[in-house]
Amino acid sequence: MYNDSKYSGKHMICDFKNIQNTSLLNNKSALEEICRTICKNNNLTILQEVNHLFTPQGCTFLFLLSESHLSLHTFPERNYIAFDLYTCREYPDDTIYIEIFNHLQDLLKCNGSYQIINRSF
Repeated sequence: MYNDSKYSGKHMICDFKNIQNTSLLNNKSALEEICRTICKNNNLTILQEVNHLFTPQGCTFLFLLSESHLSLHTFPERNYIAFDLYTCREYPDDTIYIEIFNHLQDLLKCNGSYQIINRSF
């Protein structure tokens, strides 16, 4: 391991379980708008969006950001969403990430957990 590692960003990984707002789990347009709003409100630059609606249910999104990426994958049959956000920005603390997590948890009306990893070179 290198002793001279340098900060390369923060990576938040979230699990949202027991989602009560189940209408969102297959609502591709609503989930896209939620992701776009997260990016806009946090000054994250969207370079490209890729998504897929699965049959019979579920959807996945990947937002390629100039700062890195945001991804979301739904499992309607399990009332679950996996969410991932990695940015290369230096923030003084985890506040922005925790606010994003809390916002999503409130929208989804669910139990959630997150892990924030400080990435380095």
